[in-house]
Amino acid sequence: MDHWFTDLLTGIGSFFIHPLTYIGLLAMIGIGYRRLKRERKMFHTATGLVGKDVFHRLLPGILAGMVLSVVTVASGTVLTPEFLLMTTAVYLVLVVIGGAGFASPAYALGLALLLSYLLPLGWTTFIDPLPVLILIAAFLFTEGVFMRLQSKREQFSPLRLRSKRGKWIGGQRLDRMWLIPVCIFIPGGTFATEGWWPLLPIADDVSLLLVPFLVGFRLTAVGQLLRIKVKGAGTRLIALGVLITVGVALFMYLSAWVWLPVVLIAVLGRILMQVYEYVSDRMKDHYFVPRNEGVIILSVLPGSPGEKMGLLPGEMVTKVHGEPVDTEWSFYQSLQINSAYGRIEVIDANGEQRVVKAALYDNQHHELGLLFLHPHEAS
Repeated sequence: MDHWFTDLLTGIGSFFIHPLTYIGLLAMIGIGYRRLKRERKMFHTATGLVGKDVFHRLLPGILAGMVLSVVTVASGTVLTPEFLLMTTAVYLVLVVIGGAGFASPAYALGLALLLSYLLPLGWTTFIDPLPVLILIAAFLFTEGVFMRLQSKREQFSPLRLRSKRGKWIGGQRLDRMWLIPVCIFIPGGTFATEGWWPLLPIADDVSLLLVPFLVGFRLTAVGQLLRIKVKGAGTRLIALGVLITVGVALFMYLSAWVWLPVVLIAVLGRILMQVYEYVSDRMKDHYFVPRNEGVIILSVLPGSPGEKMGLLPGEMVTKVHGEPVDTEWSFYQSLQINSAYGRIEVIDANGEQRVVKAALYDNQHHELGLLFLHPHEAS
């Protein structure tokens, strides 16, 4: 019993010595640093510190890992140490090349599985495709759910970009990465497995490891609100997960070669989704552009008076204290008509008008925390 408990603690401790744990943490810090640097360059302020891109992702990652661990343990998912090492190497290359945008487990696991069969004998050991396909399907569901949950947010990183015609336009970006610890069995060890799991038979004893995986994505929107775009993208990822699950079922009951088209569908399907999200957004008319009838809110800083007033990105401010506004300068000029009280008329994303009223404290009429296209850049 003591030997079993010691091996269990060793397996959990393996998470803290795994290189992907620290690759993931460094990548998350890098995402936050680049966001902070970009926002300060564009707007001379930032929507939050670097820590929010790290600490706010830890708890959801742990919870997702607990759910996925139930799936892997219940199904008896066994992966070899060599395959896990190859997956780590693929993750490292993907994160270095594309950051959060390439940190999908569909890429890492799918490419590692393909490489395990393509590399010459002696470089890798045999890996059963079935547990890898199960993991890919489960992670696609997880990625899709994470993406859809982001649609509940109203605040994203604002952008100021040049259009093809040289005009200034606004946009929104979402860079997210989660570090997810998942329980994985490896061959050899102290757990006698005979008769444990109905899905994947295990012939030998196994050891339990807590293995880190990364889930990440990057979305940019200039043709619509990002919260709308991210919801649809998450739904499409879940649909891809359903398709891979069907492929797993076919692999279990049909010929062994079925695993190859299934893993290709997972990898290529994820690539096509990224391409679709980019192209479909660029085909739309620009959403955050200067308008004659008002000024579009790009972002509202967290904890600012503007957030407390209920103002949201994508809303168009038309009047302040009854005075029409069409630039940031005219907005703040009109706000000073009554510096102790704010009355702002806006048109929301659904085209409905509403009036926002709030008392303003000392100097808050200068610092509502609203980000617009600057007046000298709106022409």
